[in-house]
Amino acid sequence: MTNHNAAAQAATCTLLLFAPEASAQLMPSDAPLQYSLAVLGQGNPRLGAVDLRLQYRHSLGGDGSGSAIGGFAAIAVGPAGLRPGVGLQIQPLANLSLGVDYFATYYFGTQGLAQSYPSPLSDYGSDAFSAPRDGPGGSYSLWVQQLTMHAMLQGVLGPIAVRNTTRASRFFANLHGNDRVFYDPVLDVVVYKDGWVGVNETDVVYLWTSNFIVGLRYTLTIAWYPSDAYEPGEPQDNPNTPISKLGPIAAWQFLQSDEGAVQRGSLLLTAQWYLTHRYRTGDTVSGALPFLGLALAFSGDLVRSR
Repeated sequence: MTNHNAAAQAATCTLLLFAPEASAQLMPSDAPLQYSLAVLGQGNPRLGAVDLRLQYRHSLGGDGSGSAIGGFAAIAVGPAGLRPGVGLQIQPLANLSLGVDYFATYYFGTQGLAQSYPSPLSDYGSDAFSAPRDGPGGSYSLWVQQLTMHAMLQGVLGPIAVRNTTRASRFFANLHGNDRVFYDPVLDVVVYKDGWVGVNETDVVYLWTSNFIVGLRYTLTIAWYPSDAYEPGEPQDNPNTPISKLGPIAAWQFLQSDEGAVQRGSLLLTAQWYLTHRYRTGDTVSGALPFLGLALAFSGDLVRSR
């Protein structure tokens, strides 16, 4: 297995589970136009969605160079809402990519979402499979816009691949009443209505076989709250972040074919234990219960590479 192919498999693995939030990752196939369909589910916190993507890729160098530009259009739909989005990415080197994404999430007002609160100090805790606590106005329909910039570094040494991804997201939401923050179920934290959240993920994976990968993932999430996020006279503390979690990840590619409409199929699993969290280390959920995620993903080439 070449380093380029190993890195591509590592990239496939580390898409794990979060297509609604994942950046416009360049695909493991060299085909210029592809589709992917993923069924996603998770607990602690709960989340479920079906994610459909159309992805474009254009190589910038010769064969094996790893340099490319790409983009995607996507829509994710789940019981609580829908999330259309678009993104662009440039990969100047095989081990470096940069990009920007835009998503607009619409919460239906069902399944306990959306929820908003007067302050970051408000209580928004939830159980492993329940919605967050109601804000002053209960759940309601809401549009939330999200602009994300991201950078990824990865490297391969033999069967070991290491990957670090950093995302910085700016949110825009028009909340009801006097609320200043809203709960984001992907990030599992309350976000200021015009605020920033940063996420850093580090993956170390072992390419066990050509179709099976196991590894370890560490995730760090930080939300920033300006003084305007707090009610007058409140202490401007941040009890909600940092959030950190650590645990195993695995990916099994059970389908690989050059024929048919569906050419690739993967089963993906992650279990991460919370190291720091306002609620999930013993307050509303036992620290012994990890974040659990499962995804079934299929993809195929719409335009074949030459």
